[in-house]
Amino acid sequence: MFVFDTSAFINGSRHHYYLETMQPVWDLVEQAIDDGRIVIPREVYREIVEQDDAISELVKRHKNAVMDPSQDVQARAGVLEQEFASSALRDRADPFVMAEAEVRRFSVVTYEGITFAGTPARGAEKKLPAICSRHGVACCTLAQALQRLGLKL
Repeated sequence: MFVFDTSAFINGSRHHYYLETMQPVWDLVEQAIDDGRIVIPREVYREIVEQDDAISELVKRHKNAVMDPSQDVQARAGVLEQEFASSALRDRADPFVMAEAEVRRFSVVTYEGITFAGTPARGAEKKLPAICSRHGVACCTLAQALQRLGLKL
């Protein structure tokens, strides 16, 4: 159903759904990782564990669920990387996140391209949601993904 970008984990845990006070959110995320409703691409995993914080510890518990890119994902990411390279703020995982979602017909979950107020950020047209939109790949925020996963607090 969902391919999580690095920002879904990091921004989600640091700014909206604090790990220490919103445990039901992260319990649901962990359950969805375990049952395959949330995919963590290898490049996202690498970016998160570089942080060495509480969210990286959560993700490390699910290392076995991390997806190495298939040949189809690698090929598509290689094509997409050229489009992402036009952005000075490119994130190395973005082409793999988008390719994984496209190949699986899942939605990308990201905080890129929007402010915390929910309005488009400066340079949003070069960010993951805009590129997904141009290619017909579904994209949503963490809050939208949590709603679709059935979160009830």
